Amino acid sequence: MSDSSKKTNAIPDKVIDLIVSNTLSKNGVDLEEIKGKLTAEQKQSLKELVEELTLQVDQFVDKPTSRKKDSK
Repeated sequence: MSDSSKKTNAIPDKVIDLIVSNTLSKNGVDLEEIKGKLTAEQKQSLKELVEELTLQVDQFVDKPTSRKKDSK
């Protein structure tokens, strides 16, 4: 992995961690308690969801941006 791709992945990971931890703490969720209650199927589903979302984000980030000019 090149240095530039490491840098682009580091920022979104930090943002995601911040949002998730903030949301969980606001709702009084104890991570250790929840980890113990997840079934193997739920853990696998979460892993698959994260992989799918990661692919979608990567595709979105790699997509060339095109801006439409407003004609007035």
